[in-house]
Amino acid sequence: MLTVWAAEGNAIVLAVGPHDGSPGDIYNLFTTALGIAPSTDERTKPPCCDEAGSAPVDEAASEEFAAAIDRLARVRRHRRG
Repeated sequence: MLTVWAAEGNAIVLAVGPHDGSPGDIYNLFTTALGIAPSTDERTKPPCCDEAGSAPVDEAASEEFAAAIDRLARVRRHRRG
């Protein structure tokens, strides 16, 4: 599950899916949606919270990521329909 924090106490679930290198891999979906090449480096997972236990809040990035996933979903629905 990919999530971002738009504000304190306000998480957005961007997408849910496997992250196993398969064609439906959630990270491949995410990099496609953002129009960037997937990294060939092994994925590392940063800490989910800061020293005070708060999630990293970034409203602008959250909105950009959510919009990219939404655009990709619309394109995929259009292709199927």
